[in-house]
Amino acid sequence: MHDVFISYSHNDVSIREAVVQKLESAGIKCWYAPRDIQPGEEWADAITNGLKNCRVMILIFTASSNDSAQVLREVGLGVDFKKCIIPFRCDETVPSGSMRYYLSTLHWMDSTEDQEESLDQLLELTQKNLTGPKETVPAPAPVSSKPAEKKSISKKLILWIALAALVLNIGFGIFLYSRGYFSSRRKRSGTDPNDQIQQFIEEGISAANGKDLRDISLNGVKWVVVNDKLYYFSTDYNSEDADNYLYALMDDNTIQLNDFNGSEKAQLVVPEVIDGLPVTSIGDSCFQKDIFLEKVTIPETVDYIGRYAFADCTALKEVIFSQNIIEINENAFARSGVINMRLPDTVDTIGIGLFDGCKQLESVFLPEKIQLIPMNTFRNTPKLNSVTVAADKVLIDIDAFKNQSGVTLVGVPGSYTEIYANRMNLAFEPYQAQQ
Repeated sequence: MHDVFISYSHNDVSIREAVVQKLESAGIKCWYAPRDIQPGEEWADAITNGLKNCRVMILIFTASSNDSAQVLREVGLGVDFKKCIIPFRCDETVPSGSMRYYLSTLHWMDSTEDQEESLDQLLELTQKNLTGPKETVPAPAPVSSKPAEKKSISKKLILWIALAALVLNIGFGIFLYSRGYFSSRRKRSGTDPNDQIQQFIEEGISAANGKDLRDISLNGVKWVVVNDKLYYFSTDYNSEDADNYLYALMDDNTIQLNDFNGSEKAQLVVPEVIDGLPVTSIGDSCFQKDIFLEKVTIPETVDYIGRYAFADCTALKEVIFSQNIIEINENAFARSGVINMRLPDTVDTIGIGLFDGCKQLESVFLPEKIQLIPMNTFRNTPKLNSVTVAADKVLIDIDAFKNQSGVTLVGVPGSYTEIYANRMNLAFEPYQAQQ
């Protein structure tokens, strides 16, 4: 038996050796591959059993492990098995893609320049978790990422984005002028609209110089970074139906929708702006159990859809997505009435059980940025006949297509999608990317 499972990239063997030596010298038994895989034992079975039988999982997190498909798989299993996971970050890499999804709710331990001090801290933290409850998580500062409660963008990053956007894209003012947000202001000024745009840009450059953008408000205008672009909004502007939502102001000075309390609408356009600020998130369970909703349009400002956001919307047939959406979280469309769905090319992360229980679902297109199809994604979808996986490097959880037999997987020939289809006795067809 062992206490700790060590997950690492083969490029970080020296770090692994230091961690194992520190822990085992204190009497903590470690398991890691390939040392603890017995001759003749299947690698996958050994990894799975090693994780099942541990109390704590230590992830040696570096740029190499962030890019490692094997490490990603181990972390996914660790989450599934509800293990206490201690990410031991050894460089400045920030989790990306599917790794960000799995680690977004965990707390981190950062290695310091003093390796011995870092190892001492890791040992102390491991001992605490071994003697405490099994699901205890470490307490150091959290990593910067974007879970359901999004973290604020650093001031320096915002400033650089703002200045770059202003220099490279003067025409961004058309975003609001085309919608008439400033028509009354233009009439009062009596100036040419192009001169007015230039004035706003100059004011924005002056205001953004060394200041936090969330505090900027000039002449009734707020400057906000959305999807790596700098926009300005009238402070009192609201999109149609904005009053029908409960919403929250996020740390990055954007709006997250948390609940819809409007009338029984069959077709709905999610608001783009509330209180002069862009709506970028559809929060957890925002539209859940809205049995009247048949079609929803998501604006371009939105880049995040939370857990169960549209779950149990049994009449929902059509979703027109924002082309800036990056993350769609756990069970977002579970048990909804969607029939055919093509996720935008910008999406890189989908959550567990995304389409679980969608009784009318027939086909789904998953873009190439998605590199992990998690468990129960297509569970209990009896009419599903086709899933296109555009990525050539993708991991598919063994239970992603649980209880499915009549599905055709369309994927890149020779990719894991084809291997998975053969193993699960599912039909496979080659995917031809559109030119």
